[in-house]
Amino acid sequence: MLGTKNDTKDDNLKRQGSFRKLLPVNTNGDSQLSMSVKMIDRPTVSQTNKEYMIYLQEYNILSEYNMLCSQDLKGIYVIPSARNSLLWFGVQFVRQGLYQGGIFRFDITLPQNFPNGECPKVTFQTPIFHPLIDPVSGELNTLWGFPEWRKSNRIWQLIQFITKILSKVDLKMNPVNHEAYNLLENNFEVFRDRVKKCVRESLNKVYNSSTVDDPHYIMFSPYVDELYNSIKREIYEPKEEEENKALGLSWVQPGSLQPFSKSEAR
Repeated sequence: MLGTKNDTKDDNLKRQGSFRKLLPVNTNGDSQLSMSVKMIDRPTVSQTNKEYMIYLQEYNILSEYNMLCSQDLKGIYVIPSARNSLLWFGVQFVRQGLYQGGIFRFDITLPQNFPNGECPKVTFQTPIFHPLIDPVSGELNTLWGFPEWRKSNRIWQLIQFITKILSKVDLKMNPVNHEAYNLLENNFEVFRDRVKKCVRESLNKVYNSSTVDDPHYIMFSPYVDELYNSIKREIYEPKEEEENKALGLSWVQPGSLQPFSKSEAR
């Protein structure tokens, strides 16, 4: 499963080869290296550099995903679509708070002119009863966390915001689900029961087949004894301690600390 923390430091989306192979010749005389530096600074692409726009956008998206993988975000998994880099798939495993135990799918849609434009749109595919989530469309009200989306903002911060609003519900938020907000403020017991119900329903939808034709869509399958029990036993069974064996050749006589004190074997 691909997660936000890249334990092995491998990046499956990392491009191979040089910028020279990926970018066409720049008519303005800029080298590929200088173009890559400008790309990191997120420039506004001029009319004369429109042919670079798609390349720069792709590298911006890859750099965002790389930064995301380096963050220690707990219980949340995100990956860009294999068919559309502006669409990202995510799953949130809630570990604390009222929504604890819930497993909620969501999509992140980047604006067409990313990294410019408005805040990426977050839409929950798993129904969730929350003041900040539209009960019909499933769209998250990101304005509460990001009143203005700047170029300095990162996608990992948006994902961190998703974890935050599911771990702790704040009465100061600007609701889009007014029923949820009113219950939270005036009848907490009923609100909690509605939350528990959506948590149970989310667990029933974990193994549903995908409605998206994309190899990067995050899927789960039930535990199958025949497939996994042997691996489980191998993990949990204690390893037999190997006898201490000398590795390589030693030129030190046993009982001595003097180098080259052992005579050559004949």
